[in-house]
Amino acid sequence: MKTTEIHISGRVQGVGFRPFIFNLAEEFQLKGYVSNDELGVIIVCQGENSEQFFNDIHHRKPKSSEIIFSEIKEIKTTEIFDNFYIKPTEKNIVVDIPLTPDFATCESCETELFDEKNPRYFYPFTTCTQCGPRYSVTKKFPFERENTAIEVFKMCPNCLAEYQNSDDVRFHSQTNSCPNCGIQIWLKGNQGNKFKGSNKEIFEKLAKELSKGKIVAIKNTAGYLLMCDATNSVAVSELRKRKRRPTKPFAVLFSGISTMQEYLEVSELQIQHFKSSESPIIVTKIKEVKDLAIEEISPNMNTIGAMFPYSGTLKLIAKTFGKPLIATSGNFHGSPICSTTEEAEQILGKIADYFLHNTLEIQHPQDDSVIKFSPKHYQKIVFRRSRGFAPNYFFAEELSELNKEKNKILCLGGDLKNTFAVVPNNHVYISEFIGDLANFETYERFENTVKSYQKIFNFEPNLILSDLHPKYENQKIIKNLWKSAESVGNNKIQHHKAHFASILGEKKLWKKDKVLGIIWDGIGFGTSTEIWGGEFFLFENQKMERVAQLENFAWILGDKMSKTPKISALSVSRNSEDLKFAFDENEWKIYTNLIEKSEVKTSSMGRFFDAVAFVLGYEKPLFFEGEPAMWLEKISQEKFPTDFTDFHRLKDYLKNDEFENIPTKNLFLKVLEEKKSGKSAGEIGLNFHYTLIKAIEKIAEGFAVKEIAFSGGVWQNALLVDLAIEFLEDKFELHFHEKLSPNDENISFGQLNYYLNKI
Repeated sequence: MKTTEIHISGRVQGVGFRPFIFNLAEEFQLKGYVSNDELGVIIVCQGENSEQFFNDIHHRKPKSSEIIFSEIKEIKTTEIFDNFYIKPTEKNIVVDIPLTPDFATCESCETELFDEKNPRYFYPFTTCTQCGPRYSVTKKFPFERENTAIEVFKMCPNCLAEYQNSDDVRFHSQTNSCPNCGIQIWLKGNQGNKFKGSNKEIFEKLAKELSKGKIVAIKNTAGYLLMCDATNSVAVSELRKRKRRPTKPFAVLFSGISTMQEYLEVSELQIQHFKSSESPIIVTKIKEVKDLAIEEISPNMNTIGAMFPYSGTLKLIAKTFGKPLIATSGNFHGSPICSTTEEAEQILGKIADYFLHNTLEIQHPQDDSVIKFSPKHYQKIVFRRSRGFAPNYFFAEELSELNKEKNKILCLGGDLKNTFAVVPNNHVYISEFIGDLANFETYERFENTVKSYQKIFNFEPNLILSDLHPKYENQKIIKNLWKSAESVGNNKIQHHKAHFASILGEKKLWKKDKVLGIIWDGIGFGTSTEIWGGEFFLFENQKMERVAQLENFAWILGDKMSKTPKISALSVSRNSEDLKFAFDENEWKIYTNLIEKSEVKTSSMGRFFDAVAFVLGYEKPLFFEGEPAMWLEKISQEKFPTDFTDFHRLKDYLKNDEFENIPTKNLFLKVLEEKKSGKSAGEIGLNFHYTLIKAIEKIAEGFAVKEIAFSGGVWQNALLVDLAIEFLEDKFELHFHEKLSPNDENISFGQLNYYLNKI
């Protein structure tokens, strides 16, 4: 009898793939088995039409699965199968597959949550083969119940019957549970008092406390969220005070799409993403403030980070409360998200009035992912890549082929907005967003997550890639985890070259003849006397060369300059007397003297935006990175689209045929002159953005390039992105990040691309 062996690789574990194969094989009357293995899924089958069966696998696969490799071949065997079955996975195999991210609750499971006659009524952890936590509960792979935190919850007879029934939606669902055998919840006050009741009563009690203005810490499937009534300005202000987050916008949880549409401008494209298995937060324009405490939620902004209830817990609280809710990471500002009961009560006890705990042991705490679409051209911009997306990076087959030495690689990434990347096998894994490693707890999370990957993949790197900066915190891990730092290679890669390599890798541009890279961000170590941040790189003949930049200005006072826009303005202007009003006599004397004598210079586009924002009206210290630029984007966006015939005054400074660098001082002084003449801040701001795009055009034409790639945190500016598309797309092919964030989260992936392509 003909026996066929089929191998499928990709995201095929934890997505209901084996149950799907079982039912498809039954349909084709095949006999044999399907099993997880180290490369994905293996199928051995006997019977007619195995080729059509193979084709149907690709056309009818589960929606959450991704097939990146498949093969079918005839094999010889003396075994005769009596039926088709799911074969248990072999023990202690070393996996070489993508990991499965968390999936948003599907519509079928959501229906059960609110069905009074259903056994899972008000059970927050209702899941099936197509939805629920995966990566956040995984201890090791392959994805089997025994390898997850769900393993401690032994299935009751009813759950086991579902698990074994091939006609059931929970057939071989590894996260299957119910109120009788699964995860338990309890409500506790921050003084230790516990509320007893059914799940429904607990959520109703929570809703009552939220309506009184209380702040609640809710343990979701990937970590704690802090929540309060988004229509109560006092409650939102109190949350800001307790969380130590003065101005950075909060995300808002809405009960569903129809409610969102009452408040927000929601496009069909956004709805698709809200309802996707990833279900990220989407930064969306406010249509109608109605009862929202908007000034407290998103100070000085006209957008909100909108959240769709993607988990059972969020669906239950959103519907029970009935109004929009603040839903922000359960942490102090700058620290990692809390994930254990003890950690939450210790850290969040100073913030939350109540805790909704549960008995699920989270293995990989994750923040929510955040994206945005540019208002005019709907270009996707990733602000944070985490839950739902991490830790896989698909479409990286070429990188595997380039790793001819089969090195086990760890890429440490940057220190701000840190992620790390690992290559333990034939796949690339980019961690979830970890954060600012200057925070001790965040550094600990970084180190523990690296250790977790070592365990999952039985992985010891023989090569480490890191940033050129000599004092990055993530360098400590080399000595902390390996007794001899010399036992692993440590290649250092310049920050902005890693940014450029990241977009070249994401868009597969390595074989292009010539690409201009526009790499704009806050700061990155360039040389001992230069801090880079406004760079133009030319990639040609497999070489990357810095060909132009934002004209340097003095770098003084380190972090103080980064947090005080008026200092950037003074430095960019070369001590213009027009700025004297902003400084007292002592400040003026000290700062102007430092600027004149400074040996360290910077080309930081981030600080240039700070400077322009300051003279246009942003005169306060900033409380989070990018705050002045966000304000400048907002006031400028309000003037776009508009007639650009009058927008050439600033651009006139780009007329010089020998022009290579953006003339920082002259452009800034022209902005100052325009402000003094009475032009509106928004008009000048839009003009400023437009001028930068025209500078890109001029430099690109000067180097005769046809393709331009963009990376660095400045390219989270949706107005700048829209203007680039509006005025450059007819002449050039443009490449923006879509799978990764343009900010420092992509540094780890860029380090890998830079090294493997031997730049």
